[in-house]
Formats: sequence, C-alpha cells, structure tokens
Amino acid sequence: MDKRTIGVVGGGQLCLMMGEAIKNKDLPYKLIAIDPTPDCPAHPFLEDQIVGDYKDEDQIRRLGELSDILTFEIELANSKVLNDLSRKGKPVHPSPETLRIIQDKFTQADFLRAHDIPVPDFQKIEGEADLRRAIREYGLPLMIKARKDSYDGRGNFVVRKESDAAQVFAYFNATGLMAQRYIPFDLEVSVISARGIGGEIVNFPVGENIHGADYNILKTTVVPARVSESVIAKAEKVASDAMEALKGAGVFGIEMFVVKGEVLINEIAPRVHNSGHYTIEACRTSQFEQHLRAIAGDRLGDTRLISGPAVMYNVIGCEGQSGSYRILYDGKTVTGTVKVEEGVFVHNYGKHEVKPYRKMGHFTIVSLKGETQDDLLRRAERIKDKVEIVAREN
Repeated sequence: MDKRTIGVVGGGQLCLMMGEAIKNKDLPYKLIAIDPTPDCPAHPFLEDQIVGDYKDEDQIRRLGELSDILTFEIELANSKVLNDLSRKGKPVHPSPETLRIIQDKFTQADFLRAHDIPVPDFQKIEGEADLRRAIREYGLPLMIKARKDSYDGRGNFVVRKESDAAQVFAYFNATGLMAQRYIPFDLEVSVISARGIGGEIVNFPVGENIHGADYNILKTTVVPARVSESVIAKAEKVASDAMEALKGAGVFGIEMFVVKGEVLINEIAPRVHNSGHYTIEACRTSQFEQHLRAIAGDRLGDTRLISGPAVMYNVIGCEGQSGSYRILYDGKTVTGTVKVEEGVFVHNYGKHEVKPYRKMGHFTIVSLKGETQDDLLRRAERIKDKVEIVAREN
C-alpha cells in the first residue's frame, strides 16, 4: 500500500507521538515536519525535517510541495499561508479558517457564542477604560487573557483586587487582551473529539483535568472523569456541537469548566492535546492514530477504553532546572517510551533541554484487576516519586 505523506507544522512531542503511532501500528502514512529546532523530538520518525519557523511562509510552501496532506501540532502555525495553500487545492486539516479563529481567544469565544455553545462571559480589552468596565460588569476576581500566542496558562492574569488593574498592561506588554468572567468551577474536564473529512464525529471518554498547585499547567488527567452521567452527557454534547460548528477534519482538545452540573467551554485546541495522551495505552485507538485517520479521510477508529480507567501524569521541569538532562525511572534512564512495570508506561519526549515548567514527558497508568480512578491516583503518587529529571553529567 502506498503511504501518504503528511506534512506537519511543528516537530515537537505531538508530532513525535504521531510518528510512534505510525511505527507501532504500521499505519499507511509517513511524516515530514517543519520545526525551528534541528533534530527536533519527532526527528527519529520523520522522512525529512525542514528547519524553519512555524510562521515561515516560504518553508511552509515547501512543506506543502513535499506533502499530500498538511496539518499542524501547534497553534502558532501560519494560518494565512495555510489558507492560501488550501484555496489552491492542497488538503489542509483542520481547516486554516478554524485555526485562524482559534488562534485568537476573543474570536474563538465570539464564534462559540454565536453558535449557541456555552462559554464564560467575555469582552475585548483595548485600554484602561475597557478594563475598568469589565471589572464593574463582572466583578472581582477577573480573568485577563492574551488573545494570541499563549498556552498552558502563560497568557493569563487574574485581577483579584482593584490595585491589580494597574499591573495588567505592564504584565502583558500588549493591548491584544480579553476579559473573561472568573469562573469558580468545581473541576475542569476535557473531551478529545475527532471529526472526519465526511463530517462524522467521534468522542473519546471525558477526562478530568487536575492542574499543578503552584503552576497553571495540566498535571494529571483522570479517565473517565469522576462526575455524574449527566455531566458526561452534557460535556459530550457540547464537544460535538463545537465540532459541528468548526470546519475541517482532525482531533481537537476541548477544555470545559464544570459548574454546578453545567459545562462551559474554556478553550479549544485544534490539535491532539495533552489531556488525551492517556489514549496511547488506554484506548483501542490513540488520539494520534485518530488524527492521522481523520485528516487522511480514513475510517475513524474505536475510542473505547481497553481495560477500564486510566491516569496520565505529566513530567514537568522544576523551578531552577535548565540545560541538558536525563529522565530516570527508579534510577534508570528512560529513552523514548518504556513499560516500566505492569500497566505503567513512561514517555520521554526527547527535547534538547529542560526548562522550568516545561513538559518533558508523561507517564500513564492503566487499570489492573478492577482498579478504580482513585486506586490509580494512589498508584500515581508512588510512581511519580520514582520518575525524576536530573542534569546530564558532561
């Protein structure tokens, strides 16, 4: 069978895990990526790498010439040139128009609201008068977000008291901001949802997301989410409604707040997502295989859990860590993906250097002998103490 060449804007850990899916299941695809880092994490699984920026118009056009289909693993991709390539007949999935909408958090929220999809109240902030008005209308605390080029909570600022307002514009050093009503949510859930070229939509199990106590980065995903069946049904419907409204094929990560039994979309990622990494070992089809199937026009795979609940735990660089490193499990170096004990899989993304609060890998624990989500979380506490990032000796 001829293999279709998929060009990926971004050669990081998400592209890496697409490559692993292709190799592990002998899927009929091959990858080329553009990434600014030579020998990027996905490099061992690439047919070729173009060293270039995610926004480099000339290099993205070159990537298009070398590929049958284009996709992206990062929202920083140049949606304008991708849209131009799409208009000229090159298959690009998800749709560059969808990417353009999602790249701007205000435009994203406005789009969802226009399609009657529940989101927290929000408004544009272009100056101090707008900020003061938002404080009057929404009260304190108030969430302020950079509209573009931010992720993992790095573009967020919470105004907790009136005096904080004076710090907002200095913190962002920009005026492309939006205010969002602060939501005292009960918990966050996410749905990894896939849409095929023909419009079919398939959801993975609803996951429960737990963030770090001292950083706004995803720490743990618990699947299935420990919520009522009613909340599960509402989250799945909201995800499917959002996917119906958005254009193009592929896998999306849809993050939601659960508030008194109702769900609101916080943000959407138009790509495979950190909260879906558990699918590699826990589901019949991983989100990475599903994304490739979706954008290639192939039948979507079975998203059910193989053997019950699962927990994914991120391995994140600590404050003060930088430079070359190793990831260890119980004192032994982990390279790539390793099954370290029954039902436990550690992933090292192979990034060139560790940085504070940078995602360097993850581990997934799948249920054994009827373990519950709470059982797995207790096991995760034991496992995480065995996984460490240490400086590499020269």
